[in-house]
Amino acid sequence: MKLAIDHHVTRVNQESDYIFGRREFAQNLKNIFTNTTGGFVLAIDATWGEGKTSFIHQLIHDLKDTEGLIPIYYDAFSNDFSSDTFLSIGATIAHEVELHFDKIGKQSRTKTQIDHLKSVTKSTALELVKLGTNLGLKSLTAGLIQSSDLEKIASNAFTSATFGTLALDLNEKYKAYENARSNINSYIKTLESISNNNEKVIFFIDELDRCRPNFAVEVLEKVKHLFPAKNVIFVISYNKSQLSKIISNVYGASPDDSLKYLEKFIHIEANLPIADSEQATNSYGKLFDSFMGEFEIVVNYDEIKLHQLKEMFILLCSSNSLKMNSREIERAFSYISFCFAALSQDKGVELFEYFLPAAMIKVKNRSLFEQLKSGKFNSFGGDNNTKWMYEFFKKYYYHTLKLEASNIYYVKGFKEACDIVSMFKLPTDDE
Repeated sequence: MKLAIDHHVTRVNQESDYIFGRREFAQNLKNIFTNTTGGFVLAIDATWGEGKTSFIHQLIHDLKDTEGLIPIYYDAFSNDFSSDTFLSIGATIAHEVELHFDKIGKQSRTKTQIDHLKSVTKSTALELVKLGTNLGLKSLTAGLIQSSDLEKIASNAFTSATFGTLALDLNEKYKAYENARSNINSYIKTLESISNNNEKVIFFIDELDRCRPNFAVEVLEKVKHLFPAKNVIFVISYNKSQLSKIISNVYGASPDDSLKYLEKFIHIEANLPIADSEQATNSYGKLFDSFMGEFEIVVNYDEIKLHQLKEMFILLCSSNSLKMNSREIERAFSYISFCFAALSQDKGVELFEYFLPAAMIKVKNRSLFEQLKSGKFNSFGGDNNTKWMYEFFKKYYYHTLKLEASNIYYVKGFKEACDIVSMFKLPTDDE
């Protein structure tokens, strides 16, 4: 059993099975990438936990089989330890392009272009360092720059050529600027030259709204100013509202000005589609199966019992109940796996049907969890947001209901499950 999973290892299906009815949207994007000429920046907007990362990974999986497209995934959050956004992005492109051509058996034909791309990426990064725009070079560089080179640059260039700390002669500043501009232009031309057969790089930037504020802004600025190659399409996945707040914090700008600033970097924006009720039901069922497998939760129930539990799970996820997104569901399964690990196998299996709703309710609605964790519920229901709980308990726990008063029912197993769930707190619970 696993206590946690890496949510970046998402539910990629080998048969292009998009959850929440997003197959048509994926096909539309694929057509755009194939049919358009010239580079541009596309943004996909969705709130936290709506499945942006899962969608992007599924789309990348499909695009890998599309001739002429080179999809690349870049996790901004995982790379924000670096201060050098240009080198981080440029090295990722060089590395992934090389892997692509090697995979399709054309690495020898493109070796010269790729080697030149690596060289120009390095020289451009160095000129930007001298210009004082990127002071942290200790990043993943896919072998472009060695540690010894970094230290030599740091000692020779930073002490004498950093604008932020030391005044330089105006001529030196001008020379540094001219060199950087020349190298940027050379980099763009070199990046375009790898497209022998009009191949396009589709560069997906994910988790931008989770990384360091300065890094997020720098990524946008580098994409806008340093990567305008005609064969590179950037797809930025973000929560627009959250990212605009980050920009406000970095620049001290108003919310309206932050949105206007953000829009300068985006050519076109699309919202991640929301599933209809039938699509949502099917997708929740697939998520149940997937998370049970990924967390390695084994309950050994018969098919009827397991089907009933999946039905319960789907009901709790629905818009008429807890209305949970995929990230919240993952957190609930994290709770369940911890609870299982804290008990004997037999006891974990016995309480699983109670762990499932207890964990989901705690993740989604803490106040409701506090009301119900005693295992008691009122048959009169509650307000419009919680009265569905009575019908839920009556339907799924009719065999263990105990009447304690004229309208108060008690479910012992649910209380036991809540006692154990209450022992644990995930780091994300205060989000």
